[in-house]
Amino acid sequence: MSIRIAAIAAALVSAGAAQAQVEITCLTNAGHLSRQHEPLAQMFNEMQDEVRVTYAAPAQNYADTHLKLFRASATNTLPDCAFEAYNQLPSLARALAERGQIIDLGQFMETEGGDWVADNYSEQMLKLGQVDGTQYGMPFNASVIQWYVNADLLEQAGTSVEDFPTDWDGVLALAAKIDALGDDIEGISYAVDQWGDDWPFQVLIEQQGGAMLNDAGDAVAFDEGDRGLKAMEIARRIVEEGGYDPATDLETQTTAFTEGKLGIYANSPASAKLLQERVGGAFDLRSVKFTVWDDANGTLPTGGNAAIMLTQDEAKQKAVWEYFKFLTGPKGQEITAKNTGYLPTNKAALKDEYLGAYYAENPYFATPSSQYDRAGAWYGYPGTQSEKIWREQRSIIRAVMLGETTPEDGAAQLKSAAEDLMTR
Repeated sequence: MSIRIAAIAAALVSAGAAQAQVEITCLTNAGHLSRQHEPLAQMFNEMQDEVRVTYAAPAQNYADTHLKLFRASATNTLPDCAFEAYNQLPSLARALAERGQIIDLGQFMETEGGDWVADNYSEQMLKLGQVDGTQYGMPFNASVIQWYVNADLLEQAGTSVEDFPTDWDGVLALAAKIDALGDDIEGISYAVDQWGDDWPFQVLIEQQGGAMLNDAGDAVAFDEGDRGLKAMEIARRIVEEGGYDPATDLETQTTAFTEGKLGIYANSPASAKLLQERVGGAFDLRSVKFTVWDDANGTLPTGGNAAIMLTQDEAKQKAVWEYFKFLTGPKGQEITAKNTGYLPTNKAALKDEYLGAYYAENPYFATPSSQYDRAGAWYGYPGTQSEKIWREQRSIIRAVMLGETTPEDGAAQLKSAAEDLMTR
């Protein structure tokens, strides 16, 4: 394992707790607890005796995690560590930093010395956990959206995975061909109108080379260069040309794909393992890099979360740091990637002894690692209104996709919804 047991012991001795086991409690959400955190915590606890990791009752989702941490901040009942979504981290870190309730992890990184940081983390990945230049989070999960495809349906439509289109015109034309294969066959699913957060909407902006907010994070920027309008135009085309049916819910679309009735399906690499399990051997399941409009400047918002340290106790801080190093180290990231499909946040995890050979043998799971250069920011609005903003924007996008609202009106309404709520 890549964790240094001797270092933990030395840290606890210096804190005056050489004989006592240090217990730390972390908060994550229910969707991540059983598949990721429980096996990792069990492995960490079994491999050494100085630290014991437990998890608090999980939050429902990322939004609930965010609210729980704000409430715990007000009552001084924060857990020792938590896993905060990248888009929610800025507003949380700024608020907690004012109260002295979140720890700068840069000081711990400096103690590792040598080339430890450069050997394990790219600058691009570390930025996901930075707020105003401070390393408040260590990147744990990372995902950029990808296409899942039914290679059998592609073949019936006259093409192959190797010739999958790299532009939206081509993707929609292919989806139309698949959609025409039969009344029970659908071409494409890009359920931006039904997603639980605005991640797929941000995709439509950032792949154009745009940004959701200005550099200060306090003003809307997704309308610049008519990017909001272009995003709504492509949303409508997905329905009109690609055969996407917004009348069906997201789970129905997922089921249609896993049962071989849908050709092209957009989702997170975090779904890779689950989709593979559901498909079984029913058809030739593949994954493909996502379509980007602006090849030179386009990025994809990086979903996922960062591990943040909240405890003020010195001994617990040292223990949490050792746990973070394990989670975001090559072994922790190997386990996480294999259990989920997430993009590994540690460069060393791509070595043959960890994920390198595995990816070579299983290209279906290797797509995330081929999109490192596309990993961009996942923006969050200031304050606690992000979830409410998205609920309003999602209704607007749905109206555009259904043809009830024009792309022009929809783009204007998206901006207004954000500006009206983001300062509350």
